[in-house]
Amino acid sequence: MDSTIIPIFLYHGGSILQGPNGYTYDGPRPSVIHVNLNITFEQLKSKIFSTMGWPEEITNVEISARWQAARGGNSYFMLIPIVDDSSLRSVVTNTLEGKIEWSVIELYLESSPKISDGADCGANATEIVEDARASSSSTGSGADLPDSGVVRPVYPLLTMQPIHRSQGLFEGEKLEQLFIRQHKLLKWDDRFKRYIQDTGFYGIVQIGSIKVDAALISALVERWRQETHTFHLPVGEMTVTLEDVAILSGLPVNGEPITYTSDENWDQWVNDFLGVSPDERAWAKKSALSLRWLHDKFGSLPVGASEETIQCYVRAYLLVLFGSMLFTDLSGDSVSCLYLPLIADLGRVRSYSWASGVLAFLYKELCRASRRNCKQMAGPVFLLQIWAWERLRIGSRKVEKLKPIGNVSPDYLPPLGYKWSSCHTWKIKRSYSLSYYRNKIDMLKDENVAWAPYDTRSTQQVLPPICTNDSGLWMITAPLLHFWIVETYHPERVMRQFGRYQTVPPPRRSTIGSLHSSEKKARPRENWTSKYVDEWYRRNNTIMREERAYDLTMYDTVYMKWYCNATIVCFSKHLTPSTDPDSPLSDTQEHLSVEPKSRSSSRVAEMALDLARSAAVKMQNATSKECRLFAQEMFEGCKGIFGEVDDPCRLDALLGEQLAAPGFVQAADSAEPIETEPQAGVEPTPSCPHVGPSPSKRRRKRI
Repeated sequence: MDSTIIPIFLYHGGSILQGPNGYTYDGPRPSVIHVNLNITFEQLKSKIFSTMGWPEEITNVEISARWQAARGGNSYFMLIPIVDDSSLRSVVTNTLEGKIEWSVIELYLESSPKISDGADCGANATEIVEDARASSSSTGSGADLPDSGVVRPVYPLLTMQPIHRSQGLFEGEKLEQLFIRQHKLLKWDDRFKRYIQDTGFYGIVQIGSIKVDAALISALVERWRQETHTFHLPVGEMTVTLEDVAILSGLPVNGEPITYTSDENWDQWVNDFLGVSPDERAWAKKSALSLRWLHDKFGSLPVGASEETIQCYVRAYLLVLFGSMLFTDLSGDSVSCLYLPLIADLGRVRSYSWASGVLAFLYKELCRASRRNCKQMAGPVFLLQIWAWERLRIGSRKVEKLKPIGNVSPDYLPPLGYKWSSCHTWKIKRSYSLSYYRNKIDMLKDENVAWAPYDTRSTQQVLPPICTNDSGLWMITAPLLHFWIVETYHPERVMRQFGRYQTVPPPRRSTIGSLHSSEKKARPRENWTSKYVDEWYRRNNTIMREERAYDLTMYDTVYMKWYCNATIVCFSKHLTPSTDPDSPLSDTQEHLSVEPKSRSSSRVAEMALDLARSAAVKMQNATSKECRLFAQEMFEGCKGIFGEVDDPCRLDALLGEQLAAPGFVQAADSAEPIETEPQAGVEPTPSCPHVGPSPSKRRRKRI
């Protein structure tokens, strides 16, 4: 029996195009499998199902080989179906014997759901059909599933939609914004500086505490998908990447994973490395120190403290930093002692990949917070907020005065996130509601997104080397680790954020749903350490290679066509209308109602709405062209004011009946003055020539 191993390239997820030279393929990079030369057709199918991650019992796959029918300058390519052992053997034999110009076997895959035939359909398929039906009825989009049992999910990417936060919104639930966990840092002392600088956390200290916009974070969480670890936005998928963490926070990417597997006597660790013996008040829970206790014990560094004492205070400062900004948990007042072994030797703290650990923690919290019944969120939320300000330009504050950096060594310049620091002076910022951010994201356009915000040409701030030293690892596909947390990282889904060409992402990489539901105490350490840590150590072999630059034309025609059919792009199309007949905003206008961002902005919106209604009436009843033009300008001005505090499309919906009235259309569009009968005892007003708006008014209108 021949034991020769041959490679086979599997293409899936793109488009098979037919041109003058026959069939070509445009899509993701292929998956590669290595098989025995004598592999059978059934063995090949099983290998394909395993590699692509498709459930064999509910999925059909059609396999075609790309075959060169003509050579040289007249090359022409055909597709040969692979349906049995004979057709597979023909392709393999002829390829290896040199019947074509290359010795590579290329297979094109087309997957489709199986049709249930009663008893032959497994329980898993039945569950998927029911989930798909529930999703279809709840979202109100897509074709209904027929009774034949076809496995046809409404949105292929949204396999967890029934338990997602957005599903509650679509079904009419009143979702409040999430409660964000944040705490204060310890009092800073300049004697900490040289130690903190060596640890790699000086950039976080320079940024300091940033007040988080809970409404913005809540709106982003509604767009986060646990299935892909990306935000599903109208412009495509986006996520927080290792590049974002490095540039914004200055944390190192390269290094050891954030893991520690030994059980320790934490009382002894606290005594040895914090210099105090913990009492009962020190423990918020098992193996977790109380932040309040740390503030009480290390609130102020004594004058004339020894170097050993300063180092103890630095470790306490780092623990509070972890528990307050980077790794906050839902307890509200604790930090895990697992970090103590990692910061015991302050000279080795920088040797760990803190950027990947922080990103793993953020992914974990986003996945948990996106669940339907979740009410709060922890983790490095400040990082998510400044990411949104940089990338999406939504809700960002206006800097009035930047605090000067001063004479600092280039190695210790602040990261880019420093420009959003609370130590700067800001102009007065309006508070926005969750509804406002939902609308802003729904109206997001490609040109509004900063795909390359860290380009040196657009970044005035000079960055320290730590922000860019590990740029070669920004596009790895190794798992992100943080003790018991294992999260997959998908740069191939957001290649535009790296300025690269975006294809339809391959479907074979799962976000490992079982790890999302597994908690720290229930996960055997050896079960994940041996596998995922080893993958992290092989991270240099997992770097995505894509030399093609971002192409707007191909993005719109190939990627976006796939994306818009694979997920929910616009929320407003899925919102459930009110069923209350007494509601003034019933039927299709409920989600178009004015939801206040604050008490003052609500009042402005109401006044603008009232004035717009009055102007619409004046436009219908105007007795002269001059009055009609004035009313029209007033109407447009009110619409502009309304748009400053809410979505202008809502105004059109609220005035829908008046805008559709025949009198309004005639008054707004007619170029001739309206003649009226003079009233008894009233001097008729002479007709006035047309007077257009002044240049200054036209200029204001353009602005």
